Amino acid sequence: MKPTDLQSKVIAFMRFPLVVLLLFMHCNFTTLGGEWASLPFASRFIDIFSQRVAPIVIPVTFFISGYLFFKTGQFTLDIYIKKLIRRLQSLFVPYLLWNLLYLLLAIILGLFIGKVPILGIPFDDLTFTSSLKAFWNITLIPGSDTTIAAPIAIPFWFVRDLMVAMVCSPLIYFAVTWFIRLSGRRPLVRYIFFLVILFAIGYCPQFTGINPDGWLFFAYGAYFGIKKKEFIVAMLPYALPSFIVLAAVVGIEQLLPCEFIYRLEHVVGLIFIISLTTVMVRAGTWYVNMTLANGSFFIFAFHYMLLGFIIWLYGTDTFIPHSAWLALLMYVLAVAVVVFFGLIFYWLMRTRLPFITYILMGGRR
Repeated sequence: MKPTDLQSKVIAFMRFPLVVLLLFMHCNFTTLGGEWASLPFASRFIDIFSQRVAPIVIPVTFFISGYLFFKTGQFTLDIYIKKLIRRLQSLFVPYLLWNLLYLLLAIILGLFIGKVPILGIPFDDLTFTSSLKAFWNITLIPGSDTTIAAPIAIPFWFVRDLMVAMVCSPLIYFAVTWFIRLSGRRPLVRYIFFLVILFAIGYCPQFTGINPDGWLFFAYGAYFGIKKKEFIVAMLPYALPSFIVLAAVVGIEQLLPCEFIYRLEHVVGLIFIISLTTVMVRAGTWYVNMTLANGSFFIFAFHYMLLGFIIWLYGTDTFIPHSAWLALLMYVLAVAVVVFFGLIFYWLMRTRLPFITYILMGGRR
């Protein structure tokens, strides 16, 4: 199999597992307190998996997005404009529509309970200005009790930050080409320089929509796109070494937690996940299920509607985990339920409302 064909299969395969990891990242039920936080083994496992393992989905997705954006290797004003126009359909339109859908559902619920869900403000305090701010950052809404700097469709903070990175892609392109010229054919210089950037990125100021960590991994993917290299070819030899280094880095991070080690963990984890997936797909052990791959974006967009209800349900006295194994079962079951209903709703909408589904999916089939 040609490297380009194998890489396309690897990217297609990873779409569904990455969404599942995203669901686990949003299922850290230890924050609910009570029994969830009082079970040492279960709470520790859930916290580590949701806060340390699952978040690898973010750098991996930024990385793949950066590669796909620059994969032609060329970057001119005409190409830049054409790429942005295509992203209007695939990212911007779904971003607006899903946020509008979340806002309308929140307003409807607010009519009955007197408080607008997610926004965390009394229904009577909702204004047109507040509704507009909900499309960008709900923490900007006066009186909001949330601390998540995201739009009302919470998962779409990633799409927002990705769109900003793409708008600023000329800066990223020049930075990557400068990096390539500086490091040349000296791999040691390239690795040391990358580690310095990895360390310095932690001191970058944070602004809504501008994600320094996301830009770093977007640029990492852009590096392979600009050089017209298949990243699976570069990472495949490091499947075993990256696993060994990852285990060591995770151990160090548990003893000496810091942002630099955490980012290094993501870099090594990215290499391990991509190289492992390449090995398994090439061997035929893992194969691309297009139903799961195609439904991934819908699950991503929809999941917070159902997951929010599950989190509320788990926080009541009705569903209390009385043992570690029951807590872990409920943890996995929550993700399974969201995936199941997400695929069911996707199938129903695709068969009954194909055009609306096409628009909501950004032209994805």
